[in-house]
Amino acid sequence: MSRKNIFEILNEKTNIGSQINKIEILLSESSINGFTLEEIVDIECMRDWKARGRYTSCEEIRERLHITYTDIQKKLSDEHILFYLEYVSNVIWLCNERYGVEDAEDEYIYLQENVIGLLDDLGYEKKVFADEEKVILVEKNAAMTAVAEAVDPNTAYAVIEYNHHLLKGDIAEKQRILKILADKFEPMRGELKKVNKELESNTGYLLNKMNIRHNNMEGKNTIEYVKNLSNEELEEWYDETYQMLLLCFLEYENIERNKKINELKKVIEK
Repeated sequence: MSRKNIFEILNEKTNIGSQINKIEILLSESSINGFTLEEIVDIECMRDWKARGRYTSCEEIRERLHITYTDIQKKLSDEHILFYLEYVSNVIWLCNERYGVEDAEDEYIYLQENVIGLLDDLGYEKKVFADEEKVILVEKNAAMTAVAEAVDPNTAYAVIEYNHHLLKGDIAEKQRILKILADKFEPMRGELKKVNKELESNTGYLLNKMNIRHNNMEGKNTIEYVKNLSNEELEEWYDETYQMLLLCFLEYENIERNKKINELKKVIEK
């Protein structure tokens, strides 16, 4: 028996399509001062919204993403369900951030609850990047969240971006992000080696041998095993490398934490 994905499993318990329809109804019925949320975004937010690209209306964005009302009635694919929820999450964030919700009706509260609830069922969560003025959806990952909260904003964005649903299968983009994280990892290696030599060594090995830092597909650094990997196999190794890097960042943070505790012990035991 083939394994089922989260969408198939969830559909056995509760119909995702009906939940999307409910969210769409709530989105159309939710209003602030007599305006729907999408009208507010079009009128008050769209022109200055950093993340809008060249799009000029919510309708145009929906059409580009294939998440119009007609698309919803035809049934969205797994990927487009995430597109839709990410779109609605951005609309909600813009209204909260730019317009305020003091005069919002109950449907607005229900809308937010239903979006969060469905995301939770699917194993996803929202990550807000206020400076970028956008909300992205990522798979829940406790290690990712812990690291993102501990590192600088640029590194945090790379850590979170790697988990974005659109990156599945995108080898080049995952390689790019791993290079960014590798640069953050490199200055830590000396301290990490003292507390977890195997973790430090194995992580460095993957970065150097799996076509991340060096071109291991051709030229002087060619590795036949890596060269013959399928894209799916290489992506699995990239994902393993990502998890190793998360462990390194957490281990490094723990070094600093232990130093503080040891200083506290000296004070208390003095």
